Amino acid sequence: MASGDPARALGLMRSRIPWDAIRNNWAVIAIIAFLLFLILVPITRLLINSFLLGHPSVPEGWTLQNYTAAFSMPIFYSALVTTIWIAAVGTFVTLALAVLFAWLIERTDMPGRNLAWSLILIPMAIPGVLFALGWTLLLSPKIGALNIYLRDFFNLFGVQFEEGPINIYTLGGLIFLDGLRGVTTVFLMIVGSFRMMDPSLEEAARVSKAGAAATFFQVTLPAMLPAVLAAAMYSFISSMESFEAPLAVGLPGNIFVLSTLIYFTTRIQAPMDYGLAAVFGVSYMVLMVLLLVVYRRFVRHSDRFSTITGKGFRPRVTSIGKWRYPALAMFVLYFLLAVVAPFAILLWASILPSYRVPSWEALSLFTWANYVEIFEADRVLNVVWNTVYLMLVAATVTMILAFVTSWGIVRSQVKGAGLLDGLVFLPHAIPGIVIALALIMAYLSPPLKYLGLYGSMSLMVMGLVVSYVAFGTRLMNSAIMQVHKELEQAAYVSGAGTMRTLFTITLPLLFPAFAAGWVWVAVHALRSFSIPLMLASRENEVFAVLLWEYWEEGTSSLSSALGVLMILVLIPLTLLMRRFIVQFSGQQG
Repeated sequence: MASGDPARALGLMRSRIPWDAIRNNWAVIAIIAFLLFLILVPITRLLINSFLLGHPSVPEGWTLQNYTAAFSMPIFYSALVTTIWIAAVGTFVTLALAVLFAWLIERTDMPGRNLAWSLILIPMAIPGVLFALGWTLLLSPKIGALNIYLRDFFNLFGVQFEEGPINIYTLGGLIFLDGLRGVTTVFLMIVGSFRMMDPSLEEAARVSKAGAAATFFQVTLPAMLPAVLAAAMYSFISSMESFEAPLAVGLPGNIFVLSTLIYFTTRIQAPMDYGLAAVFGVSYMVLMVLLLVVYRRFVRHSDRFSTITGKGFRPRVTSIGKWRYPALAMFVLYFLLAVVAPFAILLWASILPSYRVPSWEALSLFTWANYVEIFEADRVLNVVWNTVYLMLVAATVTMILAFVTSWGIVRSQVKGAGLLDGLVFLPHAIPGIVIALALIMAYLSPPLKYLGLYGSMSLMVMGLVVSYVAFGTRLMNSAIMQVHKELEQAAYVSGAGTMRTLFTITLPLLFPAFAAGWVWVAVHALRSFSIPLMLASRENEVFAVLLWEYWEEGTSSLSSALGVLMILVLIPLTLLMRRFIVQFSGQQG
């Protein structure tokens, strides 16, 4: 080899490596690297621990025994089938209700459509665990208020039941709860498509003398099929990772899903088996990643079937004639089941010394003692501080990481941007219970255990950041695309660095989107349950964890009072989120 070849090769290497770009964007690269660390290290540790014996902090050697044991357990397959069945049927119920309400609110003359649009958001303010606990007070076989009323009613006709007749602690009860819980999210995903659909197809159907029902099923719904199927896939993935209802309703009925199987193995069973739980977690994660791949592939190609135009029009409202008020009654029934009934029974339980079936006689026991105890207890004050801290820090860190990472993805010209986008979106496919389990494995094992983060608020913040950063990057990706890079280039010419440009030029322009994402993460951090419950210790308890502890201890009145306070805080936050979302939507238009 000629003596000049090494120098020539070194010069060629330097010309290919964008050292100036790396030097100028080191802060962005460092932030993205930190986010990837948060995501990939726990997942890697979970995979490693699935092949280890013993406790994560004191491993006893490598083995395949965990996989052999897990895949030979009938309860694993039973939990897998139950998880899929609940998700499938629950998604069908969710989708049917969401599509119907989107059509009624956006495309028909149903009375009170504007009010219905606002009311359909309120279920987001009721955390899943409170929704499930409220319905256990209503439909518990022995003490459920609705069951007692039904038994009294049937007694009038000589039909007697010792308990029931409805049992919430069944597979049907879990499907009922799952079907109602997801309606708001799916509605928000598809309502825009109903609003912006080209009306010419429906007008052609009307010219052909087709009725409202025929037009909906033969024209409107097929045209909306790509958006509806994408929402259905998203709903199915969300249902697969459900934890609150299976914990509150499934476990008492001896019904296991994958999420509660992991919780049982690591928090209830003695001795705890982290290796077996790791296998459950890995299996769960692989299944969800496969579903996510299908979802992304479908969404990527759904524009081929688009019938929505960018013209400024408002599709003509369809008259549904004599069905206007039955349609409104159907929506009111949904709102009663999804919001009024569970909130009302929780409110009732919170103003009594102990739970009693609603009656005029029981009302004489009215008391504010539960609320007084909550506000006076030092432990509760510490929990409130932890909850506020978790909400503020998780929302802020998530959105800052999402903003900077999205900027790197959108503005980057390198091929690795697509891989980075996929890695950041990966946590969307990982259930919260698995994220928490992965963090436990990572921070109980060397070398990360020496950081002393296990049992701290910092670890809980990490869990929520990993869980919600996928949403944050989706939101910021689309927002950054709306800002022309010439504005940033002008700042560079003026001598501003990358980070200064991002936070003084780009971020103010994107503030509505950033604020909408911040409030969304704050709301979900406040109502989060699976990650805080798995990572909770005496020092880092938050509202949802204390609420569950009260419930398990049999003090349902205190648990209900905490739940009512949480809902009252979440309602204005939910409405604030809607304001920023509307503002962001207007900005995009």
